[in-house]
Amino acid sequence: MLLKNRTKEILEAGIRQYIETGLPITSERLFEEYDFGIRPAMIRCELNALDEEGYLEQIHPSGGRRPTHKAYKIFVEKLLSENKHRSRRAKQAFGALLSLFERERRAFVDHAADVFDAFIAGYEPKQDSFYGSGLSDLITRADIDSKDEMLEIIEDFENLSSRIEKEKEWWERESTWPQVFIGGSPLTRSRNLSVIAERFDDGNEKFFFVMLGPTRMDYRKSIRFFKTLEQSLFDKKEK
Repeated sequence: MLLKNRTKEILEAGIRQYIETGLPITSERLFEEYDFGIRPAMIRCELNALDEEGYLEQIHPSGGRRPTHKAYKIFVEKLLSENKHRSRRAKQAFGALLSLFERERRAFVDHAADVFDAFIAGYEPKQDSFYGSGLSDLITRADIDSKDEMLEIIEDFENLSSRIEKEKEWWERESTWPQVFIGGSPLTRSRNLSVIAERFDDGNEKFFFVMLGPTRMDYRKSIRFFKTLEQSLFDKKEK
C-alpha cells in the first residue's frame, strides 16, 4: 500500500520518537510533540491503519506500539536517499576523526563505539586484521526478551570475523555503500540486531567497517556519520 503523505509523516515521527525514548508510540504522545493538523482520535486511526499494514506492532494488548522491521526499512531508505554531501562546517569538524581513521584505525573503532554505544568492528583484508569494540554497550541496549535472544546476539558476535571473510565476494562486489540491514544480514542472524556496513577503498587497500546495534538504533546519526566519512575521504583523495 502506498502511504499518504500525512500517514508517512506520522509513521516517521513515531519511529523517531521511539528511537529517542524507547517509549511506546501513542496518539497522545504524538499529538503533544507534533502538529499534524488533526486531533488525537484521527492520529489513532492512522496508527490503526499502520498497524494493519504491518508497519507497527502492539507491544502488549493494553499498551502502545513499536515500529516493525518493515517500518524501519522505509525509514532507512529515506535516510540513504538523502544528499550525501555534508556542509563545509560538518566536514571541518570531522577533520580530527578523519585523521584518526587514517593513522590508527583500532583507536578509531574504539572511539566510534563510545560515540554510538554500539559494537563496532574493523577488518583490513591486506593485513588479515580484525578488531572490535563495544560489545557490552550492544548487550545493554539491545531489545531482548529472553535468554535465547541474548545467545543469538553473542553467537553473532563470536562469528562476525569468520562471516566477514566468508562474505568477501559480496562486499568486494557491492558498489553501493553504506549497506543497512535490519533484523538479519549477511553477517548476522539475530532479528534483534541492525547492521550498518561500509567499505572504504583508497586504491591500495580496503577497509571493511561494521556497526552492530539494536533495531532501535539511531539510524539518522549513524548513516550521517558514514556518509560524512565517505565524502571527506573522497574529497581528500581528489585534492
